[in-house]
Amino acid sequence: MEKTLKEIIKILENTREVKAYALIGGLAVGGWIAPRATKDIDILADLSVTNRSAIEEVLKKLLISGFKGRLETGGPEDDIKFCIKAISREDVPVDIIFTDRKWEGEIVENGMVVEVLKGLSIPLVRPEGLITLKLRAGSFQDVADASKLLLEADYDLQRLRNLAKRARVDKRLERLMEKLGLL
Repeated sequence: MEKTLKEIIKILENTREVKAYALIGGLAVGGWIAPRATKDIDILADLSVTNRSAIEEVLKKLLISGFKGRLETGGPEDDIKFCIKAISREDVPVDIIFTDRKWEGEIVENGMVVEVLKGLSIPLVRPEGLITLKLRAGSFQDVADASKLLLEADYDLQRLRNLAKRARVDKRLERLMEKLGLL
């Protein structure tokens, strides 16, 4: 996984259109609290211009570097408009999701560089943003991750509530916090 992550960092940092990127998903959760087992890499990327040609440039660089992958586009009702789904030469699944909303770009740009693997640091979405993303995704694992972050991570509650409201998951957040005994 380390080799794959290093290659992705190199590609994202050498792509002109990429303004900022940050790790999300299981590796990011492990950067803030006790790590959990994960076999994939999830990244949220903010581009200077989010359009198909800019995203295809990232995909092209991945393919040249030996990844197999494709661009997936969501419909008008989907939360994710553009996502590159790839697999590295090490058989590590990689999802690069591209921001589509102002608040998403902000959480990527406000990421904090954290060592996620020994000797390997990468920007991580801060806990408030990660909890919000997890609540938007809503799978069982996502809610479990959000719960662990709420219980164990250091976060700014007011910032979390503001972000959750902008992402339209504020009611979900309050219900989860109540269930966890945090209210």
